[in-house]
Amino acid sequence: MSRQDVQRLLEEYQVVGELLASLQAQHSTVVELLEELTTALDGVRLLKSGDGERLVHIGAGLFARGVFEVKEVLIPLGARYHAFLDLDNAERILNERIEEYSRLKASLEENIERLAARAAQLRQALESLGIR
Repeated sequence: MSRQDVQRLLEEYQVVGELLASLQAQHSTVVELLEELTTALDGVRLLKSGDGERLVHIGAGLFARGVFEVKEVLIPLGARYHAFLDLDNAERILNERIEEYSRLKASLEENIERLAARAAQLRQALESLGIR
């Protein structure tokens, strides 16, 4: 194997490592967004059930007790636009977003798996050449 081939392997290994780190960071962000969307969906469903008192998080670990007669919620639509929507439509939109981010998460996991396999191949090839 020529010196140029070894250099190409090293460069590819570095690029794959950087891509892998980027995809893992994106995956973490998507997982956090999915958790937030799921929590919001649970909240909308609780509001729809309409029974009894609720604790509402008001920040810094503080909660307020209250009874809600909510018919609409303010939901972000994107591009800094928000709209008041009835609870059924808010639930629908949250479900759509959860599905979309779940597909994105699965795609990221697939790509991470492929890149990790390629990184392992490159690492093995470099180690067989005595390069660590």
